[in-house]
Amino acid sequence: MTSSDALYSEIKPDIDALATPLFESSERFLKARNIFLPHGAVLTDQGDVTLVAGAPENDWTNSTEVLPILHEALRQSAREGVRAIALAEQVAITPEGGKKTDAIKVLFEHRRGLVVALYLPFKKRLLRGYEFGECFSVAATPEVNAWS
Repeated sequence: MTSSDALYSEIKPDIDALATPLFESSERFLKARNIFLPHGAVLTDQGDVTLVAGAPENDWTNSTEVLPILHEALRQSAREGVRAIALAEQVAITPEGGKKTDAIKVLFEHRRGLVVALYLPFKKRLLRGYEFGECFSVAATPEVNAWS
């Protein structure tokens, strides 16, 4: 087992604590509106999870406007002493050996240096709603850079 595998195993409860509510809220947004804006969550040293959202001052927005605001809010939370942050967004992916598909991406960054991207592929089925695939994770590079 490599040191990154050991760290992943040790931090897995923190990943679950942030990824679960982000995947759940993203699924709800998709089912209600067929799209969602990026949103995040922070995990305190006490184990409390707080959901985080960001929006510009105007009423209409898109993910291009929301992401920088949300990144800054998550960086500010890290400066204030949280243990981990995560960010959910809607992306298109091409799994190895598969076809291009939509997915919910949750980027997880921990103050101990672990960065993981979790993906939940999905398809919208005519008259049957959404069908979600198997969640998978890959090592990632920081996007929020909360602890750099």
